[in-house]
Amino acid sequence: MWNKIIEELKKTDNKEINTFIEAFSPKEESREKIVINCKSKYAYDFLKKNNYLSKIEKIARTLFDENTKIQFIVVAEEEKDSNEQLQLDFDFKDEKEKKEDIPVRNENYKNFTFDNFVSGPSNATVYHAAQTIAKNPGTGYNPFFIFGDSGLGKTHIIHAIENYIIQNKHKKVYYSTADQIMTDYIKSLQNKNVSEFRDKITKNDVLLIDDIQFLSGKKGTQDEFFYIFNQFYEKKKQIVITSDKYINEIVDIDDRLKSRFLMGVSLNIIPPEYETRIAIVRKKAELFEINLDDEAVDFIASNFKNNVREIEGAINNLKILHEFIGNGTIDLKFTKSILKDIIKNKPIEIEDIIKTVSATTKVKPSDIISKKRTKGISISRQIAIYLSRKYTSRTFKEIGEKFGGRDHSTVITSISNIEKLILDDEQIAKLVNKLSKDIETSKGNL
Repeated sequence: MWNKIIEELKKTDNKEINTFIEAFSPKEESREKIVINCKSKYAYDFLKKNNYLSKIEKIARTLFDENTKIQFIVVAEEEKDSNEQLQLDFDFKDEKEKKEDIPVRNENYKNFTFDNFVSGPSNATVYHAAQTIAKNPGTGYNPFFIFGDSGLGKTHIIHAIENYIIQNKHKKVYYSTADQIMTDYIKSLQNKNVSEFRDKITKNDVLLIDDIQFLSGKKGTQDEFFYIFNQFYEKKKQIVITSDKYINEIVDIDDRLKSRFLMGVSLNIIPPEYETRIAIVRKKAELFEINLDDEAVDFIASNFKNNVREIEGAINNLKILHEFIGNGTIDLKFTKSILKDIIKNKPIEIEDIIKTVSATTKVKPSDIISKKRTKGISISRQIAIYLSRKYTSRTFKEIGEKFGGRDHSTVITSISNIEKLILDDEQIAKLVNKLSKDIETSKGNL
């Protein structure tokens, strides 16, 4: 057993470990406990100082049993006859490691709790599933995959899970964005310490990854994340992942990863309906410690429909500027004067365009972005793509992704088709003209 541990250790630390390995020999070996004789306390101190003891523990528990205990007995050469031994029961946690083992809340997200999250019909299923996971991590809904557009509360939910588990379950939680995972992995390659990069993540009890779609096209990082994912899943440790799109709509993601994500539960979080937006505005105003009258609340809820983050930004603007004129209730007149330019300059989103086209053509938004090719659906889709190019700054590739993961050549073809139809088909020309006016007048119609 000891020889197997050394073989694994040599794969990453060949030169250093070879220098000292002769000083160690196994005295007792079992899955419960491995006792190692050490000829020199200097050799033992070297292992401890350079963090090899922790590596040895991890290797032993990976190879044999997660509860395998390692015990070192230092026997100096001159003391062998007198059997004077220095026994060292090492628990693999020096002072630095002990601090790292204590779950730490991310201070930037300490207010992202379940209590501060406004639940409504648009997000109730995600909210209740997240609570279940937080209360019993690893027992169900694993992995848990949350998808939906930016600004709808995915990051709030994932940090609410983190904060609850740390506070109430006292488990170690690893949170990261996919971008940060990639950055850390690249650094570990440069510094030739990939094993430490892995250990830093896999030693935790819960894995939370935000914006997994940013792993698209990053094959090396995907391979590494596949390994990390399996380590958590096989040990029944909770995994929560967020994305701005459904699993199968993420382009350039390894099929192995997609299949792993699909093994659990996938839930969509959608833009909040009017009543939930009203509740969100009131909750945010309460957190920002400002008073809004009912008309002001209605105005904000009516003009910020697709993004909870925008609601928060609007209320923050009101708070900052209202402080200059004193306390009191913020009314509709003041709200309009402060937010008018923000609303008028708010960029048009592709989702808004799809909804506008859907309302006029009576083709469901889900059909517009689907693979269906019937004439009515295809024309509605091509018009929506054409208007998305006209009214947003999105690239062909980005537009294609919003329309079910289509490639840029399909987007270009759709735009060309509508441009020709506008010239050749009076009905289509009138329809596109009407939709254009609807989109333009919907921008901050105060």
